[in-house]
Amino acid sequence: MPSEIASQNEELTLHCPSCGEEKFGIVPMAGKNGERFVKIHCHNCGEHLLFQAPEIQEILSQPGITQENWETEQIRSLQLEWEEWLKWKQRHLNKPESSKPLLTKYAQWLLAILLVGSVMFFVLDRWHLLDPLVENPESRQQQIMEYSERLLEVPCFPSILKVKIRTVPIRYTRERPVHKNWIQYGEAGVYWGEEQIKIHRSNFWFFGQPKESQLVNTLVHELRHRANPDLGHNPKFMELVEKDTVCALKHL
Repeated sequence: MPSEIASQNEELTLHCPSCGEEKFGIVPMAGKNGERFVKIHCHNCGEHLLFQAPEIQEILSQPGITQENWETEQIRSLQLEWEEWLKWKQRHLNKPESSKPLLTKYAQWLLAILLVGSVMFFVLDRWHLLDPLVENPESRQQQIMEYSERLLEVPCFPSILKVKIRTVPIRYTRERPVHKNWIQYGEAGVYWGEEQIKIHRSNFWFFGQPKESQLVNTLVHELRHRANPDLGHNPKFMELVEKDTVCALKHL
């Protein structure tokens, strides 16, 4: 029921600490053990305060306390309590958006972008394994040969590997690699009597773009197999491949 809470002194009136309104709705409430509570809510902004109603008769029966000075003190007490309650809510419940740390404010969006970006990169990086509809084998073969020709111009590239570039067929293949349980970049058929080097799709990614460092490493790796088949994959072989790859990438 709407009412105005005021003392006999018109200068002392309870008002909403949020908007200054002096008209409120009052809702009496009862506790589990018979306690009496009062909820005051502002008609203007909806701010509210809940407090336990004192036993007025017991208070007035005390010496030196009149209804007028008790009402004045009660209004002062409620006003102070309401203001403190509002300040507490503003500090802990109604923090402005701008006060949130930057990381907290954008953490969910950043995490979502990171996850989507990671998934997209993985899909694009593995596009060659999905047998896409858009693929030009002739273009990929041309790119492989262009890199092979450029290796012939690298001054630090071993001459024995340059000979193999000129004499051993190098071709792009969409065939399944020999080791089907992992990504295979190339094959040197020296181990099963083929006079060729096969470069697999895993050296390329989205719409035929070459992975330059991987493609060069594959060419060097398979050329080394043709030049030194007796080394297999021993440490000496891997050392030569790494050295030749670094040389090639430095000058390409």
